[in-house]
This record gives sequence, structure tokens and C-alpha cells, in this order.
Amino acid sequence: MQTNKPILILVGILFFSSAKAQQNDTLSFTIVQAIDFAIANNADVKNAYADVAIANETVKEVKAIGIPQLSGQALFQDNLQKPVFVFPVNGVATPIRVGNKYTTQTSLNLSWLMLDGTYFLGLKAAKEFTEMSKRVASKTETDVKIDVAKTYFMALIAKENIQLLNTSYETLNATLKEVTALNKEGFAESLDVDRLQLQLNNLDISRRKLNDQSVIALGLLKAKMGIPQEKPIKITDDIASLNQKFLLNESDPNLNLNARTDYQILKQQHLLNEYNLKRYRYGKYPNLAGAMVYQQSNFGETIDYSTNNWFGNSFMALQLNVPIFSGFANDAKIQKARIEIIKSENTLKNVENYINLEVSQTKLQYLRSLEYVEQQKENLELATRIFNITSIKYKEGVGSNLELITANQDLKTSQTNYLNAIYDLLVAKLDYQVAIGQTIKL
Repeated sequence: MQTNKPILILVGILFFSSAKAQQNDTLSFTIVQAIDFAIANNADVKNAYADVAIANETVKEVKAIGIPQLSGQALFQDNLQKPVFVFPVNGVATPIRVGNKYTTQTSLNLSWLMLDGTYFLGLKAAKEFTEMSKRVASKTETDVKIDVAKTYFMALIAKENIQLLNTSYETLNATLKEVTALNKEGFAESLDVDRLQLQLNNLDISRRKLNDQSVIALGLLKAKMGIPQEKPIKITDDIASLNQKFLLNESDPNLNLNARTDYQILKQQHLLNEYNLKRYRYGKYPNLAGAMVYQQSNFGETIDYSTNNWFGNSFMALQLNVPIFSGFANDAKIQKARIEIIKSENTLKNVENYINLEVSQTKLQYLRSLEYVEQQKENLELATRIFNITSIKYKEGVGSNLELITANQDLKTSQTNYLNAIYDLLVAKLDYQVAIGQTIKL
């Protein structure tokens, strides 16, 4: 037996290390940590900031239009049959093949846009488009924060409910054991045992359902945070502390429309519509472009690239384009752009109206949720007191089994209602913060 001790010790060490490693693999999150992790790993947020990077590259692309463009070109041509031209010789049309069998040309072409109103306007519009992408990314980030926070609340409520049900189950199970013992001694009826057993079975069913809900809620939280489903996580906050953090400090905070990312996006779209109108207007103005070409050519009946066989030529050109008549197409584009501006103005006014309505509704919901939490807290205290008194009376033989079961059911209902009220309060506070354009405070 002694020869096996080192092996047993080694196995024990390996098992302990493995168990500890598995335990360390579990990720623990407060709500703030969960949100920060989601911002860094959520696919929607990543894609939103990828769109910002794309917009920045688009600005560079637009800038490049106004930078001189240089390109090189090389051409080799073998005239398998020289072209035929007809010339009058002694009054007779005579076909003659002219040209060289081999032609080689190399050239450098420089071109640049010297003056164009639409280019400079397009550059401004591209920068504003980048700002639009940043605002969309900011809104995506805010949406993910809210989504993760609400899912965290849901998972936390399920966790708290499970703990309360476990406590109720243990209390009722202890009572059942006592009543079962009394029944065997003839001091309690079998009906009392059956009633308690039925209540205990129902609690066990509720516990299993809540455990399933907790697993689903944690899975949903992992999906929103960008964590693989096989990775175990643990939430470490508690309802009481979160409820205290979410108390409204300001008596009547003011609405800040410009702090709302959805409103910022609409204003940015309105600005882009105005740039679009200017673009079509500038399209009526002339534009000026320049070009420069340097070319070297080689001709001959044989391929000969010696220095004496190359002939150079170069030129510089300016091109002024003056729009005169476009068949009223540009006028139609201008009118369409004006209509788009009117539409965006109407949308902004309508959204402002609905935002004010949303602020009123979310504020009312938040205040009512505060009242409802206080009411449910009072109900929970009453239900707890009633259950404790009923338990004492039952143990002293002056209370009925039915009273005990009813008190336990009322306590369970009050606990669930209180937790649900806190969840509604937390969600209502989040919605109110978003409605008034306030930074989410957790």
C-alpha cells in the first residue's frame, strides 16, 4: 500500500490543479465590467467602429482626387500587315502599304484637377460622413450598453429568485420533517403532511424552472457580451446595491436633445442633404483640369532599341469644361435635393415631438416604479412578519397547517413581486436616462 502513496498524491495534486483551473476559467462580472467587456467584444460595436475606419479611408480617397495623378504606359505593336492607304498616282487610285512593322512607345502621364467646386464640397461632405459614422458607432455602443444592462438585471433577478426559493424550500422542508415526525407519534394528521408535501413539490418545480431561466439569461448575456456559450460566467452584483446606485439624484433633470445620438444622426443626415443640394448647384460652374505627357517612341522594320532609334515628344494641356445645357437634368436633381431637405426638417420636428413625449412617459414610469418598489417592499415585510408569526403559532399548536401554507405562498409571491418591481425600476431608470440624453450611470 505504501508504494501507491506517491501515485495517489500525484493524482490528488493533478485533480486539485484541474479543478482549480476550471474554477479560474469562470469569468466573473459586475454590471460595469460586463458592459466594458461587451463594448470591447460585441460584434455590432466592432462593426460600427470598422465603419468609422472605412469612412476615414473614404475621406482619403476623396482627397486623392485633387492630388496630381502620375501614371506610366508602355506599348509594343507588331504590324502583321501594314495598314493600306490609297493615293492617286498618275490619276490612278493606287493602294500603298505604309508604316513600320514594329512600334514601341513609353510615356509618363501627369494629370490633376486644378479647380472644381464639387471636389471641395465633396471633401467637406466626406468629413461629415465620417462624423455620421462616429455618431452611428456611438449609438450602437449606447444600445449595447442598455441591452447588456437589462440582460444583466434579468439574470440577476433570476439568481436572487433562486436564492429566495432555496431558502423557502429549506424552511418548508424542515417543517415537513417536523410534521412527519409528529404524524408518526399521532400528534398531527396525515392531511397536514400531504399539504406540506404538495407545497414542497410545487416549490421544487418552481426552482427547476427558475434554474432553466437563469441558464437562458446567462446564455443571452454571454451572446450580447461576445462570449462563447461554452465559457462559464458568474455575475457578482446584488439587487440591493444596484437599486441604491439607481436612485435619481436630480430632482428634475432637463432634456438635452443634442446629447441623444439618434437625434445627432438625424441632424447629421440633414446637413448631408444640404451638401447634396450644393453639389448639384456647383455642378453648373466650370471646372479646370491640367495634363502633361512625356513620350518616347521607337519605329523600325526590325526590333532595335539602340539610343539613336528613340524619338521623344511632350506636351502640356489645360482643359476648361463649361456646362451650358444639360437638358434640365441638373435642375431636376436640385429640386429633388431641396425636397429631401424639407423631408429631413419635417423628420427632425416630428422626432423632437416624440422625444418630448418619450421623456414624459419614461419619467412617469420611473416615478411610478419608485412608488411600486416601496409598496412591494412594505408588502414583503408584512408577508415575512405574517409567515414568522404563523410558523410560531403552528409549532406551538395554536395555528393550522392551512394557515402556514397560505402564509408561505403569500411570502413567496411577495418576494417575487418585490424583485420584479426592482427590475422594472432599474429598466425604467435606464430608459429615462436615455430619453433625456443623459450618460448611462451605473
